Amino acid sequence: MHRTSRWGLVPRPLDRRPPLAWPAHLLIIGPGGLGDTIVALPVLRRVRHAAPQTKISWIAPSAFRPLLEMAGVDGFIASDQPPPVPQDFADVGAMVTFQDAGASTYSQLGTLASIPLRIGSAHGLRQRRWCNHLVHVKRLGWPRHEAERNFRLLIPFGIDPAPPLHELTRLAAIPPHDSATPADLPTTGYVVLHAFSAGHAREWPIAHWIALTGLLTARGWSVVLTGSASEAQRLAAAWPRATRHAGVHDAFGRLDLGQLSGLLSRAAAVVAASTGPLHLAAALGVPSLGLFVPRKGLDLSRWAPLGARAQGVQARTRCALRCNAQSCRCIGELTPLAVADAVASATRPEADVARAPIALARAS
Repeated sequence: MHRTSRWGLVPRPLDRRPPLAWPAHLLIIGPGGLGDTIVALPVLRRVRHAAPQTKISWIAPSAFRPLLEMAGVDGFIASDQPPPVPQDFADVGAMVTFQDAGASTYSQLGTLASIPLRIGSAHGLRQRRWCNHLVHVKRLGWPRHEAERNFRLLIPFGIDPAPPLHELTRLAAIPPHDSATPADLPTTGYVVLHAFSAGHAREWPIAHWIALTGLLTARGWSVVLTGSASEAQRLAAAWPRATRHAGVHDAFGRLDLGQLSGLLSRAAAVVAASTGPLHLAAALGVPSLGLFVPRKGLDLSRWAPLGARAQGVQARTRCALRCNAQSCRCIGELTPLAVADAVASATRPEADVARAPIALARAS
């Protein structure tokens, strides 16, 4: 049984242990989702600033490679494409994991348990079995935002665990992306609507998306619909292509991550559930509107998009209803008119680009 050190139970002045030394090579097991990866970027950027000589390798789905290389990783390991031979982690001095996964999950990569310093969350059931430095990323429910909780994983290295949220917003920022998109899609004057979330968030009713599309096109905007190929079929079942408004463009299943980034970078605004494209648009500095429910673990306080021109909306401040993703009344209470008005406000030339990253707008 390995000896385990625990961090984050008491503030730094009371914890007199010396911080861990930065390793020559740090391995990060990143989250599996796009939005979670965007929210984890402040950790990567802070490590790069605090330890410029440390080599950083990151394990993530192969689609995220361009994003992470742009953000500053030195080495990338695709979690969805096992290498023909196991990775050699002999030179890795420390590891930080964002996932509550057992070492066996990555057994095809090599022997992660041989890494001397293995840092993970004290709240992860599997991490407690194989990480030897466990960090209490929250106490009594605080901090609330996922980016703040992620940042606490750096406590063992002596990093301030409580930077202001606006600093985390700055560290999550991504330069505008100029990748070309299919020729039939507009290049200016459009709003991107990302209706679905692959089950990761509460989703607005399809009827509301249809109504919002009508309101936006009536106000002179083109609309680009994004999502996966399977989500295109889901939308088409409720809203056949032949019945859609003029000015509505279908990009479902047609864009890789680079093309999606380019499309979002040039958008006048982006509206989405609490999912990856929302967080990507926010990090790109695009006016972004996230649709949220006031339910613990899903609400604005934890998942608000990090961006100078991003905000979230939810119909209530609290939810006492018992519901699930298929019968969520709170998300349905956000009206298409309220969201269309929020888009109009966010796209005004005089809109304040330094707004707080967490903003609550109640639907009428």
